[in-house]
Amino acid sequence: MLGALKPMPRRPSGVRRAGVTVVELMVTLAIVAVLAAIAVPSMAALIARKRLEGLAQELMTDLRFLKSYQIHNRPATGTGIGFSSDSNRLCYMLFVHGDTADCDCGKPADLVCGSSTAPGRPVALRQVDIPRSTGIRITTDTNMLTLGDYNGMPIFQRTLRVSLANDAAGEIVVSTNGNGIAMMCSVSGAFGAIKSCSQ
Repeated sequence: MLGALKPMPRRPSGVRRAGVTVVELMVTLAIVAVLAAIAVPSMAALIARKRLEGLAQELMTDLRFLKSYQIHNRPATGTGIGFSSDSNRLCYMLFVHGDTADCDCGKPADLVCGSSTAPGRPVALRQVDIPRSTGIRITTDTNMLTLGDYNGMPIFQRTLRVSLANDAAGEIVVSTNGNGIAMMCSVSGAFGAIKSCSQ
């Protein structure tokens, strides 16, 4: 036969059961909400800074590529970078100049580098589109820079100054000198890896 069942020991009245009360849960959720409200704006600013810095680095790389392309391939008509926009985006394009026309990334896709039947048509090398929804603004002192000759020097020693700005991130300037060498600096000083323009 089975022995008699022993009664369960009674819990002392001063000991609480394990678990979380509704009040504790509400306090925890309130703390999490406050921390999220603090973190989200700073995270959005960080993302905007990284996006702006990435675009500036990409433009620097493209300007160096353009000079290298001109030196190594020596197209007689020269190579260029052109800036444009439409209602949805900002853009720039690297291209080899044509005999009578140049590429314009702001035009419809079938007309970016002129009519497909035009003799001596320009040749697109690379196009970069920046949606307006990113909040990035691009301001240039000229819509186009052309490099020529065997040494990839700017025609008439022209220079280029491009301002890339975002209200949440700051401003970065990418520019070239009379030799076509690309440089970059930060106007707002918010970018640790990029030197300040005032230095």
